[in-house]
Amino acid sequence: MLRKVKQLFSTPVTANEPQKVDLGRVTADGTRCVQCGICGYNCPVGIPVRDYARQGLPVTDASCITCGQCINVCPRGTLRWEKAALLAAPTAETNERLTPGGQHLISYG
Repeated sequence: MLRKVKQLFSTPVTANEPQKVDLGRVTADGTRCVQCGICGYNCPVGIPVRDYARQGLPVTDASCITCGQCINVCPRGTLRWEKAALLAAPTAETNERLTPGGQHLISYG
């Protein structure tokens, strides 16, 4: 059993396997934000969401746990979920960033 688990995590990723990960992120409509600050006040990790919202930018803070609390409490509907493909399937452009063993270093789509 332990050997099978080790094999699972040690199997290299090859260029033929798609490596697409769809995650959501919080994004804002800056024209709707009235800078009330309720979003940032209710953020469980203390991200200043209002700063992103007033500029109409997606929340890119690495500490965001994508809980959606800021979206739920926004009284103006400024915040919403946006799907973002963070890692794309290998293409001709990303294949050149493979190690000799065929493992992905990192590939952005």
